Amino acid sequence: MNSTAAQVRMIRQADLIPPEDTGAAIARPACVLLMSGGVESSTLLYGLADTDQIHPIFLDYGQRAAVQEWRAVKRIAATRNITPRRFDLSVFGNTVGALRTERYHVPLPHRNFVAIAAVASIASNLKVREIIIGLTADDAMVDPCSRLPFQRAIRDALASLSLRLDTPYDGLTKTEVVKRGCRLGVPWETSYSCLLGRAEHCGYCPQCQKRRAAFTAAGASQQDVRYNR
Repeated sequence: MNSTAAQVRMIRQADLIPPEDTGAAIARPACVLLMSGGVESSTLLYGLADTDQIHPIFLDYGQRAAVQEWRAVKRIAATRNITPRRFDLSVFGNTVGALRTERYHVPLPHRNFVAIAAVASIASNLKVREIIIGLTADDAMVDPCSRLPFQRAIRDALASLSLRLDTPYDGLTKTEVVKRGCRLGVPWETSYSCLLGRAEHCGYCPQCQKRRAAFTAAGASQQDVRYNR
């Protein structure tokens, strides 16, 4: 797997149920939704699922929780009879991550930048113009790629390619997204947020802590997943 050709093949490969196994042709989507299986993307899926033109995309970029995240994406999409697609960027992610002296749970700095660029290529090949991602106001506090200057620049860049980036939750906190998900009937037990990639949420990584705090603040802790501690 060290050759350039082998890496390109892996990056372009999509893990998709073959058309002959679905029983029907997949309708051409009007939008692509970047999914991680977490609170925001699961809520977006449920908010958009009334249309048959949503296309969920999952990117495996070598993140430690990739297996559990993909499992969550498939589970949440199945509840709405939607077929997601998985694209494997793990060779790239792991190679970039190896440049660091320590291993991180998320190997890609500026991962939203990389993810948006990847999904833009996917959307263009699918003849889809709208890209939707679940950025929140909380993300903007810690992630430069979620802040207004970057978002303005990336929107302008995508517009030059006849693509549009939509971030419908960028004015909401995670707590507010949880409340919206509860109203939509999101089955939270199918979602996944832990950075460690364990079968059960660890309860102490930053993502678990933010998730649990949001559910508590939303008054929906009884609907949250079970934590290891």
